[in-house]
Amino acid sequence: MSLILTAMIVVTAFLALYWVFYGQRKHNEMMNPKRKTELKAILFDLDGVIIDSFEAWFSVFNQLRKKYNLKEISKEEFRKKVWGGSVERDAKEFFNNLDPKVLKKEYEKLMGKNAKKTKLNGDAEKVLKAIKHKKFKIGLVTNSPGSIVNKILNFHKIDKYFDVVITADDVEKAKPYPDPILKACEKLKVMPDEIMYVGDTKIDYKAGKSAGAFVVGLNTHGDLVISRLRDLLQLL
Repeated sequence: MSLILTAMIVVTAFLALYWVFYGQRKHNEMMNPKRKTELKAILFDLDGVIIDSFEAWFSVFNQLRKKYNLKEISKEEFRKKVWGGSVERDAKEFFNNLDPKVLKKEYEKLMGKNAKKTKLNGDAEKVLKAIKHKKFKIGLVTNSPGSIVNKILNFHKIDKYFDVVITADDVEKAKPYPDPILKACEKLKVMPDEIMYVGDTKIDYKAGKSAGAFVVGLNTHGDLVISRLRDLLQLL
């Protein structure tokens, strides 16, 4: 047996032992991070997490841009600069300081008509059912106006899963401020370090961390990043 072959066998054996005694343990720790406090509630963002509403919102946004004689933007720019933001930010940055109350009414009118264009995330109901079965409290925290949220939840028949729903109407400062998450914690009677917040944007991450929560990022920044919503069940 050559010296090189012997060395390869030794290295392979070492790597195998490393995985058994250390690598597997670190992998498990990453998938099931230890918590200093008991997990009591799981909060979710709506758009992009529970509901696939990107196409509906993109259409509504550009319809309004056109109405106000503004240039339509691409999907890439919308996803990067607009998606997940608040009505106040949209009004200031993308509609020439339009009164946020006016923009909110425009959004409510058009999204009300487009609720049927939204889709339930394929994993969403399965995940919500499983979490409910495990006796965790469930909350929804979104920057969308309340009337739009209610129509979407009722249309997809998933309102029954949420113990609390916090929308842009319930707080003075929407995400990325922590106010909506803290409001949900208050309603659920839990502390921020007793929850997980699941979001799909940097805005969600900033809000969650500012509130003191453990943030799970769905294909985005997070204390833990998952690629599918159902991966969340491995943490419970």
